[in-house]
Amino acid sequence: MKVFKTIRSQEWWTYKIPPLLAIGYATSTFSSVPLFHNSLQLILILISLVVGAIYVSVINDITDLEEDIASGKSNRIQHIKPKFRWLIPASCVLIGILFEYFFYPDLLSCSLYLCSWIVFSLYSIKPFRFKNRGILGLLADACGSHVFTSLLMVSSVSYITKQEINWIWFSSVGVWALCYGLRGILWHQFADRDNDIKVNLNTYASKVEPASFILKSRVIFIFEIIALISMFCQLNIIATYLGLVMYFVLIFCRYLLYKSQVILIISNKMTFFQILMSDFYQMFFPLSILIYAVFNNYSNIIVLIIHVFLFYNPIKIALYDYLKLIKLFYLKIKN
Repeated sequence: MKVFKTIRSQEWWTYKIPPLLAIGYATSTFSSVPLFHNSLQLILILISLVVGAIYVSVINDITDLEEDIASGKSNRIQHIKPKFRWLIPASCVLIGILFEYFFYPDLLSCSLYLCSWIVFSLYSIKPFRFKNRGILGLLADACGSHVFTSLLMVSSVSYITKQEINWIWFSSVGVWALCYGLRGILWHQFADRDNDIKVNLNTYASKVEPASFILKSRVIFIFEIIALISMFCQLNIIATYLGLVMYFVLIFCRYLLYKSQVILIISNKMTFFQILMSDFYQMFFPLSILIYAVFNNYSNIIVLIIHVFLFYNPIKIALYDYLKLIKLFYLKIKN
């Protein structure tokens, strides 16, 4: 549908929302309150994040319009009349203010939600336009997309389950989200590097040779994994380790089936590739937490079913790849 293309939902719904929900599900496991009892609040938090994501997508297209046209890159917002372009982000801002009322009196959640809107506005809108200010753009995108939103999940779920904030968990999630967010925006910037250079856009990647960034990408990934290990140790859930095993089996499947390249950040545009750990965060991590929650309380199966319904596409693709490899092995054995 045209509306989904305009808000660029295909770029964030499957890729950014499930990892955030995984943090919410995981935070709820520290409480004795069943996840199902908090499902309405989780849905409201999800909607608040969707409103923010729509704002970000549209405002980014509006502010990128001149540069995209100059570089020959398509921009979804150019097909909307100029006088109507600001209606969507303006409406999102009004709805966002209502969600601040929903989060109140949880001041930490109110602050984190507000910060995500502020940094993304600074990222896109002139005269600030951090996107065109090198490393500031990286930090603004990573913080807006991942850090503040992940920490919002921790704070808001802790509040509604009447937990004290677990600051070790809070800090581990923050470091993990920052590193994963940096890898995401860096991948995007390096993929767009040629177009950005054409229009003299001062993104971080446009000023850095990809070959010289390999060591830095490894350092970012190492800190991400250290933070993830800390998160796993605090959760102490066997299902998450089984999910990790299933993820690496999927990587192996895709390597055998498609010769898929596994990357940290920078990809070869001519080959099929997988960003290391992305499918785990987007699919296996939330599903493993939900399966654990179901075994603890069978009423949580409703949350699992809803999650699978909302984010079925990567699950469907993974099952297809598993079955395709099994069929391939079966035919080899049979012959």
